[in-house]
Amino acid sequence: MSIPFKFRMMFGRRSAYRRAFLDDKGELTTAGERVMADLAKFCRVRESITIVSPITRTVDTHASLQAEGRREVFNRLAYYLNLSEQDIYQLMERENARPE
Repeated sequence: MSIPFKFRMMFGRRSAYRRAFLDDKGELTTAGERVMADLAKFCRVRESITIVSPITRTVDTHASLQAEGRREVFNRLAYYLNLSEQDIYQLMERENARPE
């Protein structure tokens, strides 16, 4: 079976992210845990991304969009760390099943 380029890229990204953060058992390394915990806090993963200006008491749209961008990066990292080979193959099957 020929694997389309975008799925080969997914396999490559998955492998790189996992090598950087996970041990041989697929568990976060101690360093990986520390980095993910720090990023979760920095990226506001467990809190609202809506930022209210302390001066105007209105939503600061620029700060809120920045917070959403940070969260998006964290989510991408978590996605590739948790993505299984089976997940990628299922995505390929779904794409192949779509009518053109």
